[in-house]
Amino acid sequence: MSARQQASTSAPLPALGIIAGSTELPRHIIRACQKRGRECFVIAIEDTTDPETVQGVPHELVRIGSIGKAINALKAADVKELVMAGKVHRPKLTSIRPDLKAAKLLTKLGSSLLKGDDELLRSVIGFFEEEGFRVVGVEDVMEDVLTPEGLIGSVFPDKRAQEDIAFGARIARGIGALDIGQSVIVQNQQVLGVEAIEGTDRLIERCEALKLEERGGVLVKVKKPHQEARIDLPVIGLRTLEKVAECGFAGIAAEAGGSLMLDRNALARRADELGIFVVGFSVID
Repeated sequence: MSARQQASTSAPLPALGIIAGSTELPRHIIRACQKRGRECFVIAIEDTTDPETVQGVPHELVRIGSIGKAINALKAADVKELVMAGKVHRPKLTSIRPDLKAAKLLTKLGSSLLKGDDELLRSVIGFFEEEGFRVVGVEDVMEDVLTPEGLIGSVFPDKRAQEDIAFGARIARGIGALDIGQSVIVQNQQVLGVEAIEGTDRLIERCEALKLEERGGVLVKVKKPHQEARIDLPVIGLRTLEKVAECGFAGIAAEAGGSLMLDRNALARRADELGIFVVGFSVID
């Protein structure tokens, strides 16, 4: 059920648990809950969750291996639905120091720990559902967050940029199928870089020095084929937009319906101010 459909029902919404990684996405979810009068409780992860995310918000700070502490805190807050949002880098196994629940999860994960993110995330979702939580996607708790098809703002990609978008989408789908990343930067139909474990911001910074011309190039983001859509959809926010402009690229193209766009109106205004384009496009299998 979407956020809009939930809002139309008369029954009160259950408390939402938010497992918050880094980036701005968890803060947007918290603000959406506050706007709708929905209670939320945040699990903040040591050395990962941005401190400003949990300011003035009910939360529990846990280390990465304290799964039992997190589950107990969520249940004490009467959380029934759970959303996972933000970036959490996979830790070294030697640094986890698991409690009993974490040890159970690690046993369940097994060989998934040595594989890509997709299989690992599906196993994590299954674990929390076994604990009695309903794991939902960001689009289930926020309205109008999925990227729409078409232009966002008024700056239109020129013919060269449109060719780069089409080319970049094919490359991004390819690396996604290998469970490597969700983003590429393309200029003149040449790949400047692909996203790996470092994340989108570092990808943009790394590719700045590789530009073929002073201005141009597109950041293209798509979800991985067969991706677990409740976790880790590609995200476009103001920080990404600012970074793309700062590094001299022409714009951003994101998969319509397969990526998240935070505060679309603010994004459109800022894109126009910076003179870069933002566009949602459909991926054809």
